[in-house]
Amino acid sequence: MENNKINMFQAGIIFSVSVVLFIIYSFIAPFLITDFNISGTIGEIVPILMPSLIGILVFRKNLRASLKLNKFRISDLVLVVIITLFFMPLNLAVNAFNMWLVRVIFGQNILVEIPIAETPWELFISLLVIGVAAAVCEEVLFRGILQGSMEKLGKAGMFIIVSVLFAAFHFNIEHFLGIFMLSLLIGFIVYRTNSLYMGMAAHFTNNAAALIISYFANQVPEELLEESLSAADAIPQIVEIGILAGVVIICSAIAGVLIYALYKNTEKTKTELKLSGKLEGSDIVSFVPGLLIMAGMFVFTILLYFSPLLPSY
Repeated sequence: MENNKINMFQAGIIFSVSVVLFIIYSFIAPFLITDFNISGTIGEIVPILMPSLIGILVFRKNLRASLKLNKFRISDLVLVVIITLFFMPLNLAVNAFNMWLVRVIFGQNILVEIPIAETPWELFISLLVIGVAAAVCEEVLFRGILQGSMEKLGKAGMFIIVSVLFAAFHFNIEHFLGIFMLSLLIGFIVYRTNSLYMGMAAHFTNNAAALIISYFANQVPEELLEESLSAADAIPQIVEIGILAGVVIICSAIAGVLIYALYKNTEKTKTELKLSGKLEGSDIVSFVPGLLIMAGMFVFTILLYFSPLLPSY
């Protein structure tokens, strides 16, 4: 069965190819495609999804075995969706801390503008691009190809390494910790359910919820928004922090209980790991090109914080 799956050396080749294609596309896309949704869809399919599928074909591996395209139970799907929703406040809090940390270190935050849907049709298109396309393509590469190839490292090694790569692949220093935590959750979900579909469901739920919240927040009349902000200003900051902390703690506790329920509900479906406990030199070498390019891009990103030409806040 193991011979039917992508191994770490092969996964490293696929990953490095994806990094190269993603960087090239990121630089040339703004000059070729002006529509954010079209550009985003191509950016998910060509550099992320296609190398994974072509790699499985070239290495003559089984698609279902390599990607864990296994059946799932409706009860698990319901749990995964609800867990992801209740996990979001903690993730947002971690992102807020991450942004504060960046501001402390670099003296500013770089403003990255993502178009917010203004009509139901625009929201639907955004859900297809940022929700469906991102969930499918990114999960195939990270929880399918990479996590599947790293099972011999054990749960901790597999989850941490894949999550670091997943967060780094977004090239977003300001949200690195939040993306890392979300990846840990999705990795756990895929491991326990033994189904990549559940990872896609969690990924879609997270992205879709963020899009829907942004859409409805953008629909609030400006007068009402100003009144709400004025009312919030009247509340002592310590009280605001207490309320937000309470929401995060309560939602995290609920998510924790539900994660335990998923844990108990998946005793018979969890992935069976064949551990070797260590990385071989041949496992690592194919990741080197991709990792070096990513390191270079992170240096470039850090240098941007010292550029007076970029919008900041």
